[in-house]
Amino acid sequence: MSAVHYLAELWKRDSANFPATSRQALERIGAPTDPLERNAAGASALFAAWPTILPPTRNSAWYEDVVRNLIAPALRGQKPTLTLNTVRGPIVLELFAVDAPLTVNNIISLAKAGYYNKGTRFHRVVPNFVAQDGDPTGTGSGGPGYSIRDEMNAHRYERGALGMALSGPDTGGSQYFVTHSPQPHLDGGYTVFGRVLSGWSALDTIVQGDLIKSVTVRK
Repeated sequence: MSAVHYLAELWKRDSANFPATSRQALERIGAPTDPLERNAAGASALFAAWPTILPPTRNSAWYEDVVRNLIAPALRGQKPTLTLNTVRGPIVLELFAVDAPLTVNNIISLAKAGYYNKGTRFHRVVPNFVAQDGDPTGTGSGGPGYSIRDEMNAHRYERGALGMALSGPDTGGSQYFVTHSPQPHLDGGYTVFGRVLSGWSALDTIVQGDLIKSVTVRK
């Protein structure tokens, strides 16, 4: 449990007798930029003074670059793939660059920067549901320090769907999950931005705590 989450729970249980030492701890922590940490605060009045953090704004040249380097090639049949090199074997995923270009661009950028090659593990694995990773802290509350907007599309959460993990609207960052089986209740709630092409045996045998040796991209 993060410090922010702990303080939020403490306030929720007894705000009238909230310890002065805890207030001092909150002042030392300051307002985090990570959307997952901020979301852990919930709607608690304790954190009301925190300024709103919105997804980063981009200029038109940035969006034009995404169109030129991701969307246009995908429309010509050059679809990017992401390979999760796990201890159970590689899992190759097709990325939906046309339907979720900002999400795909984000994960490609993180992968190329080596973000996922620093001992990242599957911190959440629920049999017959999902395998989730992308948090270098391994706690489920870590992220890159920024958020991206949701990109809801017509893709469904079938078996092997790649989705962006969220803690609320527009809180995507580095965490993602792959579904073990169809999950229609997730449709329209989380951005679907890819699907498994190969590596089903690896996906089906992953257990919580398994290491991801590296994540590579092919465009």
